[in-house]
Amino acid sequence: MSTANVLVPFQRIQEAFQSDAAKLHDAVYQCADKAAGGDPAERARLVAEWNEAISALEQDDKGAAVLSSPQNALASRLQTLFAGQSAAADKVAATRGDEAVFTPAGETLSPGVLEVKFDNEDLVGWLGVAWKLIFKPDKHAWITPRPVAEPFADDARIAVFSDWGTGLYGAPVIASSIATKLDRCDVALHLGDTYYSGSDNEIADRLINDWPKRSGTINRSLNGNHEMYSGGQGYFRALGSFFNQPASCFAMQNASWILICLDTAYVDFDLDQRQVAWVKSILGAAGSRKLILFSHHQPFSQLDAQGPKLQTALADLLEKQSIHAWYWGHEHRLVLYEPHPTWGFKGRCVGHGGFPGFRDNLTSPQSNNYVWVQVPAKPHVPAAKILDGPNFWVTEDPMAYNPHGYLTLDFDGGDAWETYRTPDNIAVSERMKL
Repeated sequence: MSTANVLVPFQRIQEAFQSDAAKLHDAVYQCADKAAGGDPAERARLVAEWNEAISALEQDDKGAAVLSSPQNALASRLQTLFAGQSAAADKVAATRGDEAVFTPAGETLSPGVLEVKFDNEDLVGWLGVAWKLIFKPDKHAWITPRPVAEPFADDARIAVFSDWGTGLYGAPVIASSIATKLDRCDVALHLGDTYYSGSDNEIADRLINDWPKRSGTINRSLNGNHEMYSGGQGYFRALGSFFNQPASCFAMQNASWILICLDTAYVDFDLDQRQVAWVKSILGAAGSRKLILFSHHQPFSQLDAQGPKLQTALADLLEKQSIHAWYWGHEHRLVLYEPHPTWGFKGRCVGHGGFPGFRDNLTSPQSNNYVWVQVPAKPHVPAAKILDGPNFWVTEDPMAYNPHGYLTLDFDGGDAWETYRTPDNIAVSERMKL
């Protein structure tokens, strides 16, 4: 059975734990002991890591019918384990079926979801054989990126979407719009995160199977923290088997523009010196082309964590104002920043592709339509406008979640134009010059 629509609510874990807490504690201890190779200090560290993961699952939980996955590697791997084993044992039940969704563009569909139905005995058994997945997943070897940029057309259109690998909510609608409603799409570019932890099955079910497939389109996907939570094995294999992508970071160029796509997840929320040197080498050969960066993580944020390590790694580019624009995901919202007062570039947070992120408290009362909300500058963070409104595809509570969507980036010689779109392809912005 596919795990594409299988959710792991915290309530199921809590119920299984409460039925025989001592037995489950012992199973966790034995699992950690195997992973630690009998080292008491390492075993204690792993048990503490387990406890932190369970706490993260509880705090992030959205209930039985809405996907949640905390930014905690072990917690995400547990969700992968429980979803996969439950599906394999047919221990799932429908929480809701497919539902019709009505928006200003017409009728689409919100896929149904399944909830895991395991018990304490299941958990104990799974822990006994899954100690490596839980505590010590192997990290995929780094793939050295190509030293030259691949070409793309001077008049290309790129569809950009991020945090999309859920198989749920607005994600399949976005895929359908890119595949069938755009008159042209030269590159389809995902900025990372396949949930829960980017396992082989999740990469197959939630990234590749739902991908917006079109003839002649170049398909590319960046690495995200959720892909790396399982060691990146599924993601890196998919680069060769599906994407025909040279590495997790790469560059593309035409006569006027150079696009550098970064891997900010292999070293979490950072770039190591190998990648920084590669970026500088690519730029050294780019001539007068204007630079756009794409990454999973953000260099700064109005509403989330800042990116000091990325700022440090790319300090030379920032201080020289070498970057024209930077697109990122990770935050599950759409935010368009004014040019940075020191570094000059336009920042774009576009992490609203498919994960149900709680709606920000931006308007009172909350609008039941799409609206742009202006927020003032903060120290070292530019002013911005944020797309607010309901998420029609999270049918459990549309008003509680940020809207989903994607963007198209159209190139015309030395100019580039942005259009921001709902999953069902309504433009929520004018065609804006980048």
